[in-house]
Amino acid sequence: MTREDNMPSDELLTAFIDGELDSEERDRIESLLEQDSGVADRLEFLMRANLDYRHSFAPLLGEAPVGRLQSMLAAAGTKPTPVITGGVGRRGLLGAVAASVLVGILVGRVGFDWFDEDGERPDEWRGLVAQYMSLYDVQTLSGVLPTAAEQAAELSAVNRRLDMRMTSEQLDFDDLDYKRAQVLAYDGKPLAQILYLDPDSGPLAFCIVRSDGKPAPMRTEQRNGMTVVHWADGSHALMLIGHAPETRMLDLAEALIDRLSA
Repeated sequence: MTREDNMPSDELLTAFIDGELDSEERDRIESLLEQDSGVADRLEFLMRANLDYRHSFAPLLGEAPVGRLQSMLAAAGTKPTPVITGGVGRRGLLGAVAASVLVGILVGRVGFDWFDEDGERPDEWRGLVAQYMSLYDVQTLSGVLPTAAEQAAELSAVNRRLDMRMTSEQLDFDDLDYKRAQVLAYDGKPLAQILYLDPDSGPLAFCIVRSDGKPAPMRTEQRNGMTVVHWADGSHALMLIGHAPETRMLDLAEALIDRLSA
């Protein structure tokens, strides 16, 4: 079987992202993600491309300094992407967004070097999660009603892919409704997303990615109108993101840290 034969369809990968596959098919996709970097790369692309960028990026398409950006791409040895004007189709829009992402990477590495208030480069994965989370609303998750067996299977997959030993009890909160746990891909690494529905503030997520960095204390930031609490334990970078007030987000994050370190 060739590499191409092994590649799931985009429709199947999109269903995996949305948590719509049965357990057998989900396990098959997770196995492919572990064995084939091409499948993981495609999943990461679809996770980005699946977002409805049209309204979010319309002002940027109109205001971007196209000439200067294309000059930068040319200087970097990358073929410039044609400018999109007028009506923008989904394929063209995604191409423009991909080019904009590439320009952003080049600017960050070659031109301006952007830092947070502590003089450190912020983790780009938190920005990606915030973009994805900004598309969730109450209706997105209200119909998701996993059984205890489904929750256990999802958490088992997360633990296996992230090399963790989390239990359902550690992740259970009386005032949050568990909705879904899934493993996505970011930069060739598994990214776990554990989704909840907060009756007061809406969707909320606990996300984890493997990290070789040093332990880092809990910090907060604002992204896409949401509060992000993030920290690191030396082997994983972790974050909690949602629309709840900062004090509540900090309380939930502290509870997670205490439970996972017990």
